[in-house]
Amino acid sequence: MRFLLNQNFSSVDLGEINPNMTVLEWLRSNQLVGSKEGCASGDCGACTAVVGELVANNKTTEIKYKSINTCIALAYSLIGKHLVTVEGLAEGDRLHPVQNAMVLENGSQCGFCTPGFVMSLFALYHNENKTNLAKINEALSGNLCRCTGYKPIISAAFLAINKKNKEPLDFYKKNQKQLKEALVKLSDPKNISVSFAKGEKIINYDAPSNLEELSKVLSNNSSAKIVAAGTDLNLEITQSMKEFPHLVSVNRVPELKSISDNGADLEIGAAVSYEDAASILIGYWPDLDSFLQRFASLPIKNWATIGGNIANASPIGDMPPVLIALDAKLKLRKGSKVRIINLEEFFISYKKTSLDESEFIESIIVPKPNDNERLITHKISKRYEDDISAVCMALKVTTKGSHPESVKIALGGMSGIPQRAIELEKVMLENWNNDEIVAASYNALKSEFSPFSDVRASSEYRLRVTANLVKKSLLILKGLPLENLAHYSVASKL
Repeated sequence: MRFLLNQNFSSVDLGEINPNMTVLEWLRSNQLVGSKEGCASGDCGACTAVVGELVANNKTTEIKYKSINTCIALAYSLIGKHLVTVEGLAEGDRLHPVQNAMVLENGSQCGFCTPGFVMSLFALYHNENKTNLAKINEALSGNLCRCTGYKPIISAAFLAINKKNKEPLDFYKKNQKQLKEALVKLSDPKNISVSFAKGEKIINYDAPSNLEELSKVLSNNSSAKIVAAGTDLNLEITQSMKEFPHLVSVNRVPELKSISDNGADLEIGAAVSYEDAASILIGYWPDLDSFLQRFASLPIKNWATIGGNIANASPIGDMPPVLIALDAKLKLRKGSKVRIINLEEFFISYKKTSLDESEFIESIIVPKPNDNERLITHKISKRYEDDISAVCMALKVTTKGSHPESVKIALGGMSGIPQRAIELEKVMLENWNNDEIVAASYNALKSEFSPFSDVRASSEYRLRVTANLVKKSLLILKGLPLENLAHYSVASKL
């Protein structure tokens, strides 16, 4: 159970640990206390570290570094990877360029959040040779400063990247060859199976390395909990103090981490992260760019998987409404048997799905758009990003001439499941040029949905804001210029 840690070419053994242990807990129990616990839910970024993995790039292999929230990542997910923490940046007395930039720009105040900011900047430093405000905002989207000191931190980001080509390479750049060789040695194709004794209890962890072995493990252990990234599941460990007796990781199954272009559709493996899928999805549906900016912070998107967001079956998951609107299908596997269903048939009731015992999501199949189709998405939440939706709305509109010919609408946050709005679809088509469409939409929604009230929004608010989003969608279709704060990042890239 080995991985690379900071500036070491020799691997580190995780030791005999509880499979429910998080990366942050492992770090702090091993005296690497630069990473702080602020929220234990992936919201504040004080625990941010960076993970490096070998990825194929054309005919070469390189190490790709990405920021993650260590408070909601399991320690066993580090196996075969390279973990870099704030303790691993300086070389002797020489600070890393991002640390030096933070000093020069007075980027640290109380200091509690500083290690997390530094690690997010370290990931940006390794992934970009030039930057702008949009890239910096995205890189820091998972980090909160309690002292409201964002301006000097942003200045530090500009300084570090702008001086990058004028300074000596950092440890990880100049030693990339040796680090790659070390990671290759850790690339063990064997299945992982661990048992941990806790008193009289035995806690099991399996990480199969292929689809066949995954099917076998789940068939023999129907009560085991599947974990991909665990950005939601692990909250039960950190927030509810729950301990899972058997975890099965899908992160070492290459078939679940691939994206295939099959001509008429895309097939996305269930363990593909949002960030890895983003570019290809945005290429076909440009409106997803601003939506994914609001979906979550970059550390969450780096780690969270599309299949996990679906399997979680949350009524406020953001991606299911989008995929339902796009007529996506799920490929489900149980042993050697495979079946394909429409995504909208997957959700039965609150947190209940159509998965059979020992069955799991293998991939998501998304049809490519026709020339006359457009996807429009909306997310209503209190925080700009990294926040749970009060309402999520996705519309796929097929146009004929200047008016909509067909529309498919899916909503999140309006019932116990992500759900299609069939009556609202009819209203939109029949009233697309009617000034009273908001009232008609409200009545259709009220007849079809009974939204719940909670701390994010009341039932009435959800009904009224969704009705207004129909009007906004039609104005977008008509080409009217509408202010959209989500587009700030797109504009600043130009």
